[in-house]
Amino acid sequence: MKAIKITGLFLLFLSMAQLSCKKFDDLRKDPSAIINAAPKLVFTGILLNISSSDGPWSTDQRNNQYMTQNDAYYTGQNYDWTTNNYNNYTYLQNVVRLETEAQKTGAAGAPYLVLAKFFRAYFFVNMTTMFGDIPMSEALNGATSKVFTPKYDTQHDVYVQCIKLLDDANTQLASLVKSNAKVDGDFFYNGDLSKWQKLVNSFRLRVLISLSKRADDNPDLNIKQQFASIVSNPAQYPLILTNADNFQLVYNTSDVSNNYPLWPSNGIVLYKDVRNTLGSTYVNIIQKTKDPRIFVIALPTDSAKASGDPNYATEFTSFRGGKTGDLQSTLKNQSVAGLLSQINFYYWEAGPAGIPFVEVGASETNFSIAEAINRGWVSGDASIYYNQGISESMKFYGITNTTTINNFTTQNAYAGNTPTGLTQILEQKYVAFFENSGREAYYNFRRTGVPKFDIGPSNANSNTIPTRWAYPVGEYTTNTVNVKAAIQSQFSGADTQNGVTWQIK
Repeated sequence: MKAIKITGLFLLFLSMAQLSCKKFDDLRKDPSAIINAAPKLVFTGILLNISSSDGPWSTDQRNNQYMTQNDAYYTGQNYDWTTNNYNNYTYLQNVVRLETEAQKTGAAGAPYLVLAKFFRAYFFVNMTTMFGDIPMSEALNGATSKVFTPKYDTQHDVYVQCIKLLDDANTQLASLVKSNAKVDGDFFYNGDLSKWQKLVNSFRLRVLISLSKRADDNPDLNIKQQFASIVSNPAQYPLILTNADNFQLVYNTSDVSNNYPLWPSNGIVLYKDVRNTLGSTYVNIIQKTKDPRIFVIALPTDSAKASGDPNYATEFTSFRGGKTGDLQSTLKNQSVAGLLSQINFYYWEAGPAGIPFVEVGASETNFSIAEAINRGWVSGDASIYYNQGISESMKFYGITNTTTINNFTTQNAYAGNTPTGLTQILEQKYVAFFENSGREAYYNFRRTGVPKFDIGPSNANSNTIPTRWAYPVGEYTTNTVNVKAAIQSQFSGADTQNGVTWQIK
């Protein structure tokens, strides 16, 4: 009898323990967690990652020398950056999740799996362009291979893998476009895969032209041949050549979180801001070429307005930019005195939606092709793409009068496949990048030296423009051996913002 009682109590305690453990496990679950998310939800999240990674009127755009900031409370343009972050790996984890969820849905998930190849290339290219060598082949595999300290792939190998991803994505998108496949959750292209295919190939041209310094000493990359193959076969490799296909973020009026960055939260626009003025690197090109885009983008200086000249608003001499290299105190004195141009608030802040932000656009693609022809990579007439790049940029700003555009391209006629012609292409590409495409204006300067960036007393980097970003500090704790090996192989052990990566040597 006693044994029966003991057994009964044991079974009771065991049952209670099991119930307790089960209840505890249930409590550990996050009721708000999304399990088995639909691919379209993850896809939208990745697009938000792209949208949040850069934008207009940011510090990056000041480093592009489009604007100057003269208020000492805010960061100026002294190029004192050192390190940066690896946020793109977080975005890439979302890409892995997109692949996982898309594989569960069969044929419906195929478009997402193809676009995941583009996203992988996009984020990895962003990082290697910033830092140099980065983890790629062993990255993102912690959950499967248990590799939590991935090796660093050389920048060369990163580009090899990314170019392959883009080539594969184009091939697979072609068949999906033929079958009229769509994707949901797409606030860039509304699910139109034909536009995504153009983006994939245009981004690939960006990558290839960014490797111009390596075009002759890395035959395995076939940079020139790849570029020529894409341009010469538009049926197989469609491109973004008109603004209708731009990969751009369109802001809206209904959601405050997606209003234009300059739009004030209270909706009250102040049509004056002496703290932020145009940069001379940009304005000098505009004045030299007598570019009508300045009348849309900026306001004449207050001193020009007060000059008594009845035609001041239509004269290029009425616009002036501040030198990026000047001290903030100097720029402030000039701005308060009405000597520097501010942006045209009536244009940029006409409403909460503002102006679309172009990530990859028609002007850039046309200018990249013109550059490739100038360099002898591709046969053809560079002036056609040069003129088209200018035209698409002007149309972006609402300048649609054919006579106005033709007069400008005639007055600034392409000088042929010469160094002068190349400078024209690169300067016009710089003008078209104004407040668009993140750091691309800086990256193009870094690669070509065009336009000449201003350096002055405000520069806090020994009178030089940095050439990269140092690796995130956290890497020295979490991936010490591999990051130190990468630094040693590239920069003889010195991880600074002035290291010269393989891409631009």
